[in-house]
Amino acid sequence: MARFLVDTILRWAASKESTSLMRLSDISQVTVVLDGDDPSVGEVAHVVKSFFAAKGMQLVLVEARQHRWVKAHRDTQVLLSLVPWKGFFFELAIRRSRARFKIGRAQLPAEPFDLVVSDPSGTRYSQIDIFRRMMEIIANLQK
Repeated sequence: MARFLVDTILRWAASKESTSLMRLSDISQVTVVLDGDDPSVGEVAHVVKSFFAAKGMQLVLVEARQHRWVKAHRDTQVLLSLVPWKGFFFELAIRRSRARFKIGRAQLPAEPFDLVVSDPSGTRYSQIDIFRRMMEIIANLQK
């Protein structure tokens, strides 16, 4: 019964906007959700800020903590998540987002992410390594 209620809430709150892949040159605004439980979150934030500042893109950083409400910017062009875990509050924030392009580290139920860059089984990469790989893939997208 509880899962039915959770699924109903997530379906009701989900954005109705369609999403798709975007080239890096077409992006002007990005919201990045960082794993706030990771001790390297400060270093990750610095790398992310430097990358997007060099590209002249508007950036909103959000630190997410497991089992806590995630307040992600809903009206953004691109939503990029570096969070490796899943949870109700996190999934709700991702599904509510009206972003036109959603990038994640682990796919969620109902598959809200357009692009997923996950860790190979048995290993765990840092947020910085995953972020760099995501940007590498987006930079190579062709129109």
